[in-house]
Amino acid sequence: MTRKSPDGRRTTSKKNTTKKVQATRGGTSGRSSSASRRTSSSKRTSSKRSNSSTRRPKRNLLPKFNFSLDLQQKALVVGIILIFTTGILVLSLISPNRGILPMTLERWLRTLFGWGGILVPLFMAGTGIYLVLWGMDQPPRFSGWRVTGAVLLFLVFSTFASLIVVNQSEGVLDYMAVARNQQGGGYLGGVLAGLSVQAFDTIGTVFILLILGLLGAILVSGVSRTDFGAFITAAWQGLRERPVREAVPEQRPLPLGNARREPVRPNRPVRDLPRNEPPPPPDDDIPFEVDQEPPAAETAAPAAAATRNGSRGRRNTAAQPAEPEIAATPPTDLDEPEGQLQREPNWQLPVLAEVLESGSDQEISNDSIREQVEVIEHTLESFGAPAIVVDINQGPTVTQFGVEPQFLEMRGGKRTKVKVGKIASLADDLALALAAHSVRVQAPVPGKGYVGIEVPNTATALVSLRDLMESGDYQKIKSPVRIGLGQNVAGQPVCTDLSKMPHLLVAGTTGSGKSVCVNAIIACLLLENTPEELKFVMVDPKRVELTGYNGIPHLVAPVVVEMDRVIGVLQWAIREMENRYKRFAEIGARNIVEYNKKMGRKKRNKLPYIVIVIDELADLMMLSPEETERGISRLAQMARATGMHMIIATQRPSVDVVTGLIKANFPARIAFAVASSTDSRVILDSTGAERLLGKGDMLFQSPDAAAPVRLQGCYVSEDELDRLIDYWKTARRYNLITAEDAQARSLIEERSVTLPEGEYEAAPPSRRVSTPPPPPAAPEPAAEIEESDEAEEILAPDIVEVPPEFAPVAAPAAPPPVTTATTIEQPPLWEDLVEREQEEEFDDDLLEEAITAVREMNKASTSLLQRRFRIGYTRAARIIDYMEEKGIIGPPTGTSKARDVLDLTPEE
Repeated sequence: MTRKSPDGRRTTSKKNTTKKVQATRGGTSGRSSSASRRTSSSKRTSSKRSNSSTRRPKRNLLPKFNFSLDLQQKALVVGIILIFTTGILVLSLISPNRGILPMTLERWLRTLFGWGGILVPLFMAGTGIYLVLWGMDQPPRFSGWRVTGAVLLFLVFSTFASLIVVNQSEGVLDYMAVARNQQGGGYLGGVLAGLSVQAFDTIGTVFILLILGLLGAILVSGVSRTDFGAFITAAWQGLRERPVREAVPEQRPLPLGNARREPVRPNRPVRDLPRNEPPPPPDDDIPFEVDQEPPAAETAAPAAAATRNGSRGRRNTAAQPAEPEIAATPPTDLDEPEGQLQREPNWQLPVLAEVLESGSDQEISNDSIREQVEVIEHTLESFGAPAIVVDINQGPTVTQFGVEPQFLEMRGGKRTKVKVGKIASLADDLALALAAHSVRVQAPVPGKGYVGIEVPNTATALVSLRDLMESGDYQKIKSPVRIGLGQNVAGQPVCTDLSKMPHLLVAGTTGSGKSVCVNAIIACLLLENTPEELKFVMVDPKRVELTGYNGIPHLVAPVVVEMDRVIGVLQWAIREMENRYKRFAEIGARNIVEYNKKMGRKKRNKLPYIVIVIDELADLMMLSPEETERGISRLAQMARATGMHMIIATQRPSVDVVTGLIKANFPARIAFAVASSTDSRVILDSTGAERLLGKGDMLFQSPDAAAPVRLQGCYVSEDELDRLIDYWKTARRYNLITAEDAQARSLIEERSVTLPEGEYEAAPPSRRVSTPPPPPAAPEPAAEIEESDEAEEILAPDIVEVPPEFAPVAAPAAPPPVTTATTIEQPPLWEDLVEREQEEEFDDDLLEEAITAVREMNKASTSLLQRRFRIGYTRAARIIDYMEEKGIIGPPTGTSKARDVLDLTPEE
């Protein structure tokens, strides 16, 4: 017997050595003993063979049958049995000639469920059909909540049936007697009705059953919380408005927009006004236009308006007979930004169901999933990386297989786990084995204990923006700039808050879905915010993607398409950001949320969010890279607190376009399909985007996430965008018509002032006034409304005289007319800024002296100005360039000769 010593050498034990020596000394005795041992062992072997031959079992000649069924086959068998049983029950209920078994079944059903026994076969048939379809790999979409609602309705029906049959004063035993007679709701309804009546009395039981029945109907119908809330709001508004409509007599309509009818103060006498008053001429100089609308007596009746606002979380103020509200006085200590309205108009958000459409789902068969699992496990094992699939997540575009690495048997009995990098390196081999377009391996999945292998689906599901906005994840985000991006590999909606990003960089090749993503984000913001809550600044050098938004009231100015104006846009945004910081400092606010809260308490105007959308960054960087990079970086660093956010898209993600300074200030990025892994690293600082499939397949890098998440972006069609844009273009509003104006016009109405027919009818939603009509003849003098001595009287727009405290603060010298135009033409804010800055750029103290000197010497050059005025080269060159631009001197000659002077006449 050998054993290892501590130093690793093999040693032989003393006992074995002694035995060997004794055996050698023994000689013949040892040989004889060994021979005897051989003889005994041979005898034992022969006896074992004989026993084994005698105990050999007989061959089974009967065939073996395998009756094992999988889950789908079992469901198919159970479904067929249920359908067959349902047929027997139906025949037992309707057939006059019945056997013992049908009669027994009928008696049991009527005794247990009473009148509800008729519904039991229907339930069994539905369950059987569902199981049969599920066993045939065609399961219908069925929710457990619908089943719960159906059961709840059945219980309510049984209880009501027992209450109808039994008298109120009778007890539980009488309910049981009715059940034995196969009436009412049977034993089930009798027990529930008897216990409920004893506990809550009959009235309480009926009330509880009504609530439970309503709840069951909601669960069965699948009505969303938004639609149900809109229905309740509309019903409540109708109940509140009914006594008001009965009390208020019918009156002649006036052009008051959405303004509410206000009670008339008796201390305001009105003199007669001339009839047939012509409408005032429209004025294109004002930054907004006001629509007309019928009086509140007619607009309050339809419940559609309440439904529209109820479904979006806002009530229609025109449909509420509330107390008169006086418009808040605009602030005088803070200068309002140009283009900002002085009074909040009555904007109404569009209804989601009227603008957007629902998406579609694609189901993958279980057989296909099982085949892919087997292929993945076999491929990994064949390449020396054994692993098993432990999780499967099916998304709209890809299916993620969660693979857990296994152990490898090494020499010497050691076990080593497969490295994650080994599985990641087999992406191309997996794509070949699965016959897939591309396979992406995420090693490992953040927060999970496995490696994700993402395989494209055979059919892609359509992810709609409506489904995202109606999801619970979207509703949980409490922010005015919340957006929906798409669904992840598990089919879960992914929504985020733009204010927390706070800027977004989108990059991808042509046709990868980049423009659709930008349009979906814009549509999401337009559906959630009014023009008073959100403003857009759009830059579209390609003149294709964003120009269709021209005309919506959310735009600060028309979409910028000229490249030379983009720098002015960035300069305007920087100046607006600095002005907002000054406003915050004046009232002690840190960000736009605190500022708007304080402005709301002080009854002042709030600041809107501003979203700057730049469709193509590469064109800007080619034209003026330094100015573009400087402006974007400054806005990205400081504009978050002021409520200004940027969304920048590019189809050329190279290092000279997406520079390191820009990337450092854009932590939130979206990468669509790109050409190479180098472009993917430019966007995400990691590879993976080169393996995307295109058509909305993207990687989203969130600021608070460790790794990018794969999403299928939501799709917004051209028809949906057109409906949304047309809605905002034709949105009706009233801005300068306040509650006091409504009182004044109601006074005119009571004095029976007639207006020409058709003069003040509101324009249809599809009408847009592009050119102003010719001005009418001069109107006759208007009547006056006598007021108190609190303020002087000023003339209202050709209709009545309105006191100054009721007039708009920011009204122009000419009174703003009421026009039928439905769009808002807002002047561009940055054009004058660029011209003014260019003029300030050449405002040099030596400019006039330099022009005079050049005219006197009849020649001009940079060195001449340097010697004459003792200035530097840069300042002299700027003066020379300015004089060339103004036509005072000619262009450079190309030699060392001085320039010619073209304008020798001094300006007067």
